[in-house]
Amino acid sequence: MAPIASVAKQADPTLVPRARRYERDAVAELCDRNLPLLWRLCLAVTGDPETAESVVDAALQRALDGLEDFQGDGPGFDVWLLRMAATGCARHRPGGSGVQGGLARLSNFDFELVVLRCLGEVDCEHLSPALSAPVPNLRAWLVSALRELDGRAGSGWGDDLRPFDKAIDEVVQGAEPESAAADLAAPHDAASLLAVVVRVRALIGDPLPDDVALRLRTRLLAGVAEKRAQWVWRHHPGGATVPGVERRRYPSRRGTLVALALAAVLAVMVGGVLALLSSFADPDSFLYPLKQASESVLMALSLDPVGRAELEVKLARTRELEAEDMAARGEGALAVQAMQQRYQLLRAAAQDLASVPLASRDASWRQARQQFFAEEDRQVTLVAQELAQHHERQGVQEVNQIVASYEAQSQSLDRELGRKTAPHPLAPTSPPAPSQPSF
Repeated sequence: MAPIASVAKQADPTLVPRARRYERDAVAELCDRNLPLLWRLCLAVTGDPETAESVVDAALQRALDGLEDFQGDGPGFDVWLLRMAATGCARHRPGGSGVQGGLARLSNFDFELVVLRCLGEVDCEHLSPALSAPVPNLRAWLVSALRELDGRAGSGWGDDLRPFDKAIDEVVQGAEPESAAADLAAPHDAASLLAVVVRVRALIGDPLPDDVALRLRTRLLAGVAEKRAQWVWRHHPGGATVPGVERRRYPSRRGTLVALALAAVLAVMVGGVLALLSSFADPDSFLYPLKQASESVLMALSLDPVGRAELEVKLARTRELEAEDMAARGEGALAVQAMQQRYQLLRAAAQDLASVPLASRDASWRQARQQFFAEEDRQVTLVAQELAQHHERQGVQEVNQIVASYEAQSQSLDRELGRKTAPHPLAPTSPPAPSQPSF
């Protein structure tokens, strides 16, 4: 995969304008040239091929939705697409020890900066407009983030970091850190920081498999066909005509409007009834997927990270109550699924709160953080106890594993949110020993 800087010299200037009209060959070319790098970045960060494919697919679909409004050239599109993938990866950082654990502890902005520079091979000049920051600032922040990955602290301000930035390119191309840092005057720990770059790139896994590429490309181009039809209809409402062929007669505009109005009223009535019924649906109800779809729409419409975090905390509480209900009915699999979703929502809420800059953390942010901490500290032993009463031993073990996994990952998130006291332990509950029959 050629770096973004080199792509700028060979890109077809008509490619993006044609892609904005959803011309199939143009979108296919943009997809083909970006897929290997998207896959490499997402697989390196997530460490899981299935998750990496999901993140790449989401980034492609999101780019397709915003393609018509995109303003920029080919290299700008590549960086725009890579950043959407990096943003998606931020929600799937596995944590743990080593470099992956360090990436999980970085703020969302520092994380995107490191992975785009070290794994995406995007230079700071092309990152500047994408991240809305001056190039010298990006270089200083990159030095600080690399030091944090190395377990140290320290600002990168005050030095001319242009030679160091070029040394990163040399390391990306395969140079040894000591050799690339030999002639650098700043920063003073350049060799150590370049060694961190090498460790980050060591996360790169296998190249993009052919079957995965085919699935991603097929799903994208299927969406392109639909978008193209919509684009043609918007820009050519009269449609195409063939000389000598009589124009087809359609119903009058008035009749069409009346029919559409009646259909809209009926759809609103049916949708309202279904939405009302689904709001009370349990995980074992056929309306439950509609309930979850409605929740997803609400979260997608919540553009403010604080408001979205408050909604995610409320939904996490709802999932816990559903897990308790399912456990009481002996539905172990559904109870475990609800618990998994609860902690996924809590992780998402913590990441949304952590994404708010320090200068913007006002009273509403602190109130949302307090609600998050209160929900995070809530004891959830009742689910395991109910499952144990129904002899769902596997369910008890899975719930305990979910709780323990969240506890291990939540410490770094809590620190990033400024928690000063340790949270209450969510101790797993083991199933009680079977009672002995009395004679």
